[in-house]
Parts: sequence; C-alpha cells; structure tokens
Amino acid sequence: MAFLERRLLSKSSKKNDGMIEQDGISNKKQSQIEEKNPYKYYSFELNSQSYREFLMKNDLYYAIEKDEMRVLYQPIVNLKSGEILAVEALVRWMHPDWGLVLPNEFIHLADETGLIIDIGKWVLREVCKNYKRWLDKGLPPIKVAVNFSGIQFMESDFADKIKTIIDEYELDPKFLIIEITENILLKNTYKLNSHIESLRSLGIQIALNNFGKGFSSFAYLNFFKVDIIKLDGSFIKDVPFDSTNSAIVESVIHLTKRLKIKMVAEGIENWDQLSYLKHLNCHAGQGYIYSQPVDLERIERILARKKCKPTIVNNTGESLTENRRKFFRIKLPLSLEAVLEVLEVKGNQVNIGKTKVLIKDIGPGGLCFISNIKFPARNEIILQFTFQLLEEEIKVRGYIIRNREVKNNLNEYGVEFTIDENERVDLIRILNQVQIKIRKNIMFSEGSFVSDSDYAYFK
Repeated sequence: MAFLERRLLSKSSKKNDGMIEQDGISNKKQSQIEEKNPYKYYSFELNSQSYREFLMKNDLYYAIEKDEMRVLYQPIVNLKSGEILAVEALVRWMHPDWGLVLPNEFIHLADETGLIIDIGKWVLREVCKNYKRWLDKGLPPIKVAVNFSGIQFMESDFADKIKTIIDEYELDPKFLIIEITENILLKNTYKLNSHIESLRSLGIQIALNNFGKGFSSFAYLNFFKVDIIKLDGSFIKDVPFDSTNSAIVESVIHLTKRLKIKMVAEGIENWDQLSYLKHLNCHAGQGYIYSQPVDLERIERILARKKCKPTIVNNTGESLTENRRKFFRIKLPLSLEAVLEVLEVKGNQVNIGKTKVLIKDIGPGGLCFISNIKFPARNEIILQFTFQLLEEEIKVRGYIIRNREVKNNLNEYGVEFTIDENERVDLIRILNQVQIKIRKNIMFSEGSFVSDSDYAYFK
C-alpha cells in the first residue's frame, strides 16, 4: 500500500522576528522547501519495483551472453485473402529469476545503459539466421519486421551496420522491414531522413509503428518517405462501437490509400473489429485473433500453411454481410433535415402528426438523429423518416434502440431500420454514391442539409 504524507507547518503563537523556528529551520525557509516539494511518497511497491529494476539492469549486461534473450514472431495477414504477408519479430527476455520479461519492462533499461545497441544487433542476427533457415526449408519468402529504437537509428553508420549483418547471412535486404516509432521523428530529422533514404535504397521498407499513439504529425508523412503505417491497437480496441475511434480508423485508412502507403492495423482481437476493418478494405492486420507471438517452431508451422485464419470462433451470430450492413455508417458533413412521423404503435397504424429532426449519420442498418422532443426507446413504435439525398426522396422506417440527452435540452437517438431487402439494396446504392462524393468533396451538400447548428435549428 502506498502512503502519501503531506508535510504541513504547524502554527505557533511564539514568533521570532516574524518567523517561527522549527527544528532549527525558519518557517520562511521551510515554506520555500515545501513549495518546491510539498509531497513525500512512501511506497513498498515502488521500492520493490526500483529494487527489481536495479537487479534487472545489472542482469541485462549478461543476458545475451547467457542466452536469455528470445525472439518470438507474430503473423501480419492480408485481411481479405488471409495470406501471410510478413511476421513481426518481437524480443523477449527469459530471466532466470523473474521469468518471461516483456519489452516494456526492460527496453527502457537497455536504452539507459546503451545495451540496446547490442540487443538490436543480436535480434537482427537471430532474424537473419531464422529467415535463411526458412528459405532452406522452402517456406514462403515473406518479409520480417524488426523494431529499432531511436538510439540505434541515430547511429552515424546505422544503415551500413544493417547491411553488414544481412550480408553475413548472404540474404537480400529486401526481406527486411524496419519499424520505427513516432518519437524518433522528433529528433534530428535530416539525419533520420538520410538513414531512411539509405535503407530504402537497399530495398528495405520502413514502417511507422504505433501510429497515432505519440506525437503524430501528418507533415512527417510528407517529409519522411515511409512504406507502411501501423495503426496503434488502442484505436482498434473499441471499433466499431466507439464512433470516435471508428472515425479515426476510417480516416487513416483513406489517408494511406491516397498516399499509396500500406496500412497494418495492430491489436485485432475479435470478429467485430475484423469485420469492420474488412469492410473498410484495410490492407493488413495482426493480433490475437490470428495468433499471439509464437516461437520459431510454431511460426514455421504457420508459415508452411501460407495462410493464417482467425483462431477465434465467429460467435457474433451474424454473417460477414450482416456485420458489414450493421457497421457501415456515413458521418454526414452537415446535419440532414428529415420529416419524422409515427407510423405504428404496437402494430396499430396511427396518425399523430409530423416533426422535423436532424440526421447526423446513416447506414443501411440505421441512423442517428437529433430532436428537441423526447421519444421512448421501444421496438413497438415504428417511425418513418423522409429526406432528400442526391435529388432523390428517401423514406426509411425503424424503431429507436437507444436515446440520450445531449446539451441544450436536445436528445440523440439511434434507430434500427425495419426495411426489407429490396429497400436496403436501393439504400446501399444511394449511400455508396454519397460516400464517394463526400470523399471527393468534404463539403458535399446534395440533399436536404442545413448549415445551422443543432441548437440554432431547434431554438
């Protein structure tokens, strides 16, 4: 348990020239000390962790010599075909006392001590040795991605050292993908760009790892010529149900396609994520849904199959087509004005008037709208929405599945459609055209769009 002690100066009625003396230190001086550092932390866990790091830092000097380092591999898969495009080499430390130690526990220690240089060389040699073994066994000539730290990458002769090691094993450098993280880009940009150009001239591809997690800047994509962007798994985690993450994922996929850069989605763990990425035509991905990082023998068995299928059963209860319909949503650039009317209540037709609402996004499976009227979320109340898109009048029916109050006394609703398959196919046709037009012109407005804010519209 961590205990936090805040040291407060006790007041005393006895004064000495306007200052209170405490243990030989004046109150004024003590206050200055407390202002700079008002808290002290006492933690058994912190002390234990520090002691563990101290031991590991010492042991790290002998880890390679004692053959404690391991390289595991995780497949990178073409999401459409299942073909294995590459594997990522991931270093692990099998500590004699602490067991399997992950990179986030020891890489920073390796950086601090400078041992990262030796570890990096060892990993590359291990990868080259294993890759030559794969070729001798007749396994597919895939690519191998290897992570390098900023310290390694900023060595003056970094590219030459990479080529020297590859030449030791008589391999073509084109098999290698060098992964760098965004924080490296904040350093000596011109020196870094020179290394990237030297590596790419050898046929080595450059991948920007954990994209979006650090200090992402699209200017880097213009200045540094990278071949692959690996979108950080934190953005994949809650798609397609998190609208913000979904929008980010979709935007990055479109961006990479326009820039002709390949994209790999990291951290795919379930079928909802995989179906969504397939729908967006994401090029490639990796994650536990395909395989966890595995040792040499297991990755060779996977490579021998040439394709990698998801190891997790699709238990969503829906086909891929149904998933695509469910997840396909267009976030509209402006609010779309629609006329809402209640058609049925508990199977009985009713006529209780109409009201105008604003549609925020729409897909073949449903829509989201804003209104200043409160509606219940019940499947026995069927609503109809009428609006204009691409000079066509569109009518869709559905019921509210969720509602929540937003600011300024407005309410947001999610609607699931009850339209038949013919109507859905027709709607998909129109929405596909809308999506294409929005990509070409972000200010697309061919429909009953309004430019007012939601609050101003309903005021």
